[in-house]
Amino acid sequence: MDREEIRQLLERINDAWLKGPPEQIPAVLGECFDDRMVVKGPGFQALGSGGKDGCVQSYVDFVRQAAIKECTLSKPDIDVAGDTAVATYSWQMTYALNGEEYRESGVDLFVFAKSAGRWLAVWRAMLPNAARDFGFESAQPADR
Repeated sequence: MDREEIRQLLERINDAWLKGPPEQIPAVLGECFDDRMVVKGPGFQALGSGGKDGCVQSYVDFVRQAAIKECTLSKPDIDVAGDTAVATYSWQMTYALNGEEYRESGVDLFVFAKSAGRWLAVWRAMLPNAARDFGFESAQPADR
């Protein structure tokens, strides 16, 4: 039951930024993220200003700045221990930003906490794969 709830929560999070309009992202992610949500990018650098609002805004900013051409997500691997869960999945994405096309791949790691019977995301790390693993550099234009 818990794994299925978390799988559905991940699907809702990803559908919000991959399929929905940017103006609907805050309402959807606001229901999925804990108030203390943190998002880390490559090198575990903080993305956004922290907290739910800052993390939601980082999604909105990306969707407004980039044109996502293709994104593939693997089935998540979910581990649950009491009221804490960790989910990981791999991804591949092609997008255009500032007139350049980029190809990236990597792994997302989400941490969830269950409070008052409800799962919420509390932490996320986006971990790009090393360039040597896929024949291209993460966050580099596709033609390089």
